[in-house]
Amino acid sequence: MGLVPSNLAREGFKFIFMGEAEACRGCKYRSVCVDGMEVGRLYVVKGVNERKRFQCPIHGELTLASIARANIEVASGARMVEGASFIYRASCDENCEYRNYCRPEGVKEGDKLRVVRELGKIKCKRLEELRIYEVSF
Repeated sequence: MGLVPSNLAREGFKFIFMGEAEACRGCKYRSVCVDGMEVGRLYVVKGVNERKRFQCPIHGELTLASIARANIEVASGARMVEGASFIYRASCDENCEYRNYCRPEGVKEGDKLRVVRELGKIKCKRLEELRIYEVSF
């Protein structure tokens, strides 16, 4: 569980946690709000409890929500099957239209990922064909 600004508290909403503000350090809701999240990671709201609301000096009203690390879409030249695990290694520094798949936000070098499913293929300038996978942590 976590706290999300009420105007963003809807199932499926994704966000990258950018870190806590100065005001968070002394807040009584800190353990529920920011302590369970890691800077630079992508999270998704899984469910919302509209009856539980709190006041925040930064965001105004917060709503209690179920939050989890979000699945990410990643490009790979390798063929992988559902359930396969691998260590993420960025293989390209090209600034092209597919960069968000090769260097997706929320993933860090060395992360252990698991293939959820293959989403399709793209034509890469450098490696000809890449497969796009939905992955989880």
